[in-house]
Amino acid sequence: MPVERLGGDAEQAIASVLAQQTKFSSELIVVSAAPVSKTGVLNVVDRNRNPATRRNRGVSESTGEILAFIDDDAKADSLWLQTACDYFEQFPKVVCLGGPDPAPVDSAASELLSETLLATPYIGSGIAAHENHPGVFPIQNPSDLALVNLFVRRAEFTGFDESVGYIGEDTALIAGLMQRGDVIYHSGVKVYHRRRAFPGPYLRQRWRYRVKTGLTGIRDKRVYAFLAVGTITILLPPLWPIYYLVTLILGARTTRLPKSYWLLLPFAFAAHHLTYYFGILWGLVRNAVRFR
Repeated sequence: MPVERLGGDAEQAIASVLAQQTKFSSELIVVSAAPVSKTGVLNVVDRNRNPATRRNRGVSESTGEILAFIDDDAKADSLWLQTACDYFEQFPKVVCLGGPDPAPVDSAASELLSETLLATPYIGSGIAAHENHPGVFPIQNPSDLALVNLFVRRAEFTGFDESVGYIGEDTALIAGLMQRGDVIYHSGVKVYHRRRAFPGPYLRQRWRYRVKTGLTGIRDKRVYAFLAVGTITILLPPLWPIYYLVTLILGARTTRLPKSYWLLLPFAFAAHHLTYYFGILWGLVRNAVRFR
């Protein structure tokens, strides 16, 4: 667990891991810029803020057969470790495993709105972990799992690419692992992850993510489809009422917000989609200029 600063969410994250109900021994390694004094925690101090570097440093200090990654703003379900490790034991060909990361029950309305934008099928993030799918199945895209809730067999771990840094280091690792064995989504392996509040913090985060998508090159055909549909919708105002109805219906079916917020959902989706659209384009432009 990389920890930027101790207190609040980080304290809860650490407590949730230390309180795991397991039939085996485990160790929690906290990698932080400043020393952390917590009973039951192995603290590694690394002032490099690159999250890939911090996680690699944590792995280098670990001794377990299964590596579990969680963020300092997430709270693990009490059976998080046991459920994941039981599955690894039952299926030796599985090299990587992850699960859903819904927002906590005490989330503010601004956080639940952000969760809705990520979790709504067809028009949200398109990421299985964020959409909270039920069941157990092999993933189709390396982005279907999130680093906030990720397990890897130590023998198969190749390290996070530190040149990638923040945003995308998990996807790069998972893409490689998909070539080495089975990578599974398991809805019973759950953590509760704080969402950035909508609009400001959430949209700034999404902008950084999508600019990175454009900068690193588009590898997912769904991104091309999104850009094509987005261009058509922006240029054809008669489609806007249809967009409003579709986002309202799908968003209302997904959200945990009270009904009084539902009519605002299409406007939030518009901000979300426009941020994705122009973020990707800006990343593509920067990438093209960089290699001229």
